[in-house]
Amino acid sequence: MRLAGSVRDADVVRAATDVDGIGAARGLFVLGTSHSVASVPMRERMHIDLDEAFEALQSLEDGRGVLTEAIPLTTCSRWEVYCVARDADRAMRTLRTLVARRTGLSVRELEDRSYVYRGPNAVRHLFRVASGLDSVVHGEAQILGQVRRALGHPASTQTGGPILHRLFQCAISAGKRVRTETEIGRGVASLAGSSLSLLRREAGPLASLSVLVLGAGDTGALMGRLLAKAGVRSMVIANRTVEHARALAAELGALAAGPGVLAVGLDDITRLLAKADIVVGAAAAAPRMVTPGMVPRGEPSGPDRTLYFVDLAHPRNFDPALRALDGVRLFDLDHVSERADKARAVRAAEAPRAEAIVVEEADGFGRWLRSLGAVPVLRAVRSRVMEAAEAEAARHRYGRSREDQEFVLRLARSLARTILHCPTVALREVDPYSEDGQSLLDSAAVLFGVADAARDSGRIP
Repeated sequence: MRLAGSVRDADVVRAATDVDGIGAARGLFVLGTSHSVASVPMRERMHIDLDEAFEALQSLEDGRGVLTEAIPLTTCSRWEVYCVARDADRAMRTLRTLVARRTGLSVRELEDRSYVYRGPNAVRHLFRVASGLDSVVHGEAQILGQVRRALGHPASTQTGGPILHRLFQCAISAGKRVRTETEIGRGVASLAGSSLSLLRREAGPLASLSVLVLGAGDTGALMGRLLAKAGVRSMVIANRTVEHARALAAELGALAAGPGVLAVGLDDITRLLAKADIVVGAAAAAPRMVTPGMVPRGEPSGPDRTLYFVDLAHPRNFDPALRALDGVRLFDLDHVSERADKARAVRAAEAPRAEAIVVEEADGFGRWLRSLGAVPVLRAVRSRVMEAAEAEAARHRYGRSREDQEFVLRLARSLARTILHCPTVALREVDPYSEDGQSLLDSAAVLFGVADAARDSGRIP
């Protein structure tokens, strides 16, 4: 992997030769899996957390020439990696082999439970993801933050690059527009919100119940806020880092109608279970934190007590064998998804407006990506004209004062920029992969005397 810092001119020019553009549907692709193609158990087997995913991508060395850019995206219901490659087919084969080796799956199992989108389809897919249109719960708000985290991850400066950085930034903008201009997220628009509705249907009024939340990350925090506002009797936040649990407990304490919110570590989950009516699993990368042997029987609430487990974590925090216990109800992401179907239907009327925004924003990114093919010619034209202007100014400097020489140079550069304005606008807006666009670029290269530079960049054969 090459280092990729800020999006500089050199990066964009390199990108123009690294990838053939969205118009040819080559180079840019996404390989991934989600709730739409794989069950919770299969997604657990395929799961690679974000840090590990970045580490694995960095292990693909420059010398192998497999990828030029890559950014992974992981959430509770999906794992994806967005890539730019000179040879997309080779890159996909390599990535599948890498993921299979990391997860213990066969390549065939991986192919059966994953998808690949290329070029414009990959762009639209990420924009739909960021807009909440590809979520378990239509319009969920958390996914936008998860896209931001993938782009803002420290390792993205090593594995990403100008194309994917621009792609993720545009996807975030599309997601914001969808939430601002439509009501796709109105009502229950998160897994946590859908889980709260499920609990109300199953457990009845929540005011008399005690809650244990495992995990103080985004999902645990959102679930805690909803439960606090719902007026639960008491709440405990348990987290590996107790300081994080305390910070969340302090926030939730202001919302809770009960005696307050406690913060603890994860050392004594069995004792905490004995005092809870509802247990929420939202601890990242902490599988099977609760097993059947840890669940109290009868005490302290009596033999008729029902203990509700809601597992929103990926991998799952709760052993599926808990379902076999008397007095235990266990709901995981698949159950929440089923419950969310009704809410999804309510918001379906907003989906066409949201999809239209996605198409508009994706087309805008496509125009930018296609314009990369014009960058080498445009830079060569601008460089040639500015060089000619400066050379002409230099010819007239003799016998003039320093002030006059500087005036002539400024005048020459100003005239050059004026002359370049219309050609620059035309070349920036051209589609270099259309017949008319190719003709205009090639003509510009010849008319301005930069055919050699354009040929060196690969613009003219």
